Amino acid sequence: MKPFSRKKVDYQRLKEIIQLLVKYEFDNLVGALELKGSRWGDLLYKYDSDADLDATTPERLRMVFEELGPTFIKLGQMMSTRPDLVGQNMADEFTKLQDDTLPFDFDTVKMIVEGELGKPLNEAFGTFEEEQLAAASIGQVHRATLPDGTMVAIKVQRPGIQDTVTKDLIIMHHLADLIHKRIPSLKIFNVPEIVDEFEKSIHKEMDYELEAKNTQNFQAHFADNTGIHAPHVFTEYSTSLVLTMEFIQGTKMSQVMENPEGFDNKIIAERVAKSYFQQILMDGFFHADPHPGNLYVLEDNVVCYIDFGMMGHIDQEFMENLGELFIQVIEYKVDAVINQLIYMDIIDDSVDRTILKRDIMDILDRFYGASLKDIHLGHILSELAIPLITKYQARVPPEFTLIARSVSLIEEVAYSLDGEFDATSQFKPMVKKLLLKKFNPKNMADLFKDNMFELEHLIKNMPRNLNRLVAKVENGEIKVRYSEELAEDIERTSNKLVMAIIIAALLIGSSWIIQINKGPMIWDMPLLGFLGFAASGVLGVGLIIYILRYRKI
Repeated sequence: MKPFSRKKVDYQRLKEIIQLLVKYEFDNLVGALELKGSRWGDLLYKYDSDADLDATTPERLRMVFEELGPTFIKLGQMMSTRPDLVGQNMADEFTKLQDDTLPFDFDTVKMIVEGELGKPLNEAFGTFEEEQLAAASIGQVHRATLPDGTMVAIKVQRPGIQDTVTKDLIIMHHLADLIHKRIPSLKIFNVPEIVDEFEKSIHKEMDYELEAKNTQNFQAHFADNTGIHAPHVFTEYSTSLVLTMEFIQGTKMSQVMENPEGFDNKIIAERVAKSYFQQILMDGFFHADPHPGNLYVLEDNVVCYIDFGMMGHIDQEFMENLGELFIQVIEYKVDAVINQLIYMDIIDDSVDRTILKRDIMDILDRFYGASLKDIHLGHILSELAIPLITKYQARVPPEFTLIARSVSLIEEVAYSLDGEFDATSQFKPMVKKLLLKKFNPKNMADLFKDNMFELEHLIKNMPRNLNRLVAKVENGEIKVRYSEELAEDIERTSNKLVMAIIIAALLIGSSWIIQINKGPMIWDMPLLGFLGFAASGVLGVGLIIYILRYRKI
């Protein structure tokens, strides 16, 4: 949470915000913040609402954000992607926020571009159209040509937008802090966390150099896929305030969805879905807002993504966990879903599993028995996330809800294009590939190598920890009732513990050998390392079978 500084706050802007809150009948909120009666609160509060409103709370708040302008519109758009934080009704209402802003004049555009590129406009470009193609709160886009005639789209950042955002963020942090402290009923929304996340988000969106890198990274992941495209970035004509990209001449996906004549909808639907599942299951780098306006269809039904200002990142472990959760949800394995949510640290293992199981079954029952093509995975994940948060205080990662929303958007595009589309047939092979990769011997070797020191510390500290345990028993801190059955249990546990240590040692040694890449080889691995993994695998399977057979630790 950012500290609030009275020296930096723009009181005129704060006055405008509070007046609008009162205008749209949030005067109780303003009163609860205890602004009235403070040194400057009375001045800010002197505003009577003349609006006769018959609207819901989300609708009124959306109106406030619309009038407050760019920063708050962006905040609302970000909140529309986080129903886990603000609730589904609020999130749905914020999807209506439009980022349409009056354009700034061409003289300003010219000054910014020339200042950033260090040369006159007529030297840098062959042509440069004065009329903008689009204008938004962060910047606007103009069409131009390079000296060699290549047609480009140039995004120019709005002058003063960074100062405006900074001033609004200071006020947002202060109001969020007050809301969290003084309005207990709103603590569940954790408003300071929303503002913190928004600050990171909008700073990334205002960094055009980061957007250029995101675009290039996305292109690299789909370099061998002729069905997926992203605009080429001309880095020599780009800076943090100016972004020059290939001009995309295609049809917006929203238009294709309305009038599909002349397009192969089945191919487009497959490419859209498969490319997105690749992003979240294979690449760990995904477009964070894949709505139809950010997708184009080019010649030969090529799908083109645009606007890479906001991208999501997830690591290999999260991808694997997500893939496993996908399969468990589709196959209606409720206990496995619960175990996976606990393993992912989304819910606490102390939760009442009986009640949780019933809640998850209620959600999955709506889809159980439906044909695979009628199962919308994004909707299922969203419906899982919201009840978990509100009822069980779950710690749902931001990436989870972002992926749930994005998958929903992609599925809507795919099902709109192809009524017979089957999303599960697209992601199941990827999950299978992901899990095979997870259990690949080389990956297992890397896993043990990365955790080798932790394993070594665990083995080294085991005698000391056992001595402490015995000492506590002897001192009466832990009472143990002796029996023959207990003695047998201890002996069995000790034997299995020794076996586990042997298996761990074999895995560690085999991991080192595989890294050497010398001597006789089998399947691109040293033979000795392979045999070590095979032996540890056999012993591990035997140990698991023994445990399952006797049902005793």
